[in-house]
Amino acid sequence: MATETSRTESADQSRLVRVTVNLTEKAYKALQQAVELTGRNKTDTINRAIQVNAWVEEVTHAGGNIYVEEKPGADLQRVKIL
Repeated sequence: MATETSRTESADQSRLVRVTVNLTEKAYKALQQAVELTGRNKTDTINRAIQVNAWVEEVTHAGGNIYVEEKPGADLQRVKIL
């Protein structure tokens, strides 16, 4: 069950809701990697990942595609999320 908290952070996080999740080992390692790469804390990293996932789902459900350029100048590759 989620519980609301009145703690105020920044403009991006004016209201926090506490949620408990169970991660697979693979997901937890990905979280640790993302934290190390970005310098963000776990909470901010998870919040960002959920927002990005929602955007990806919105784009793909509307029939759109998402492309990535892995290195500068490389060909664009279409991202397929199963």
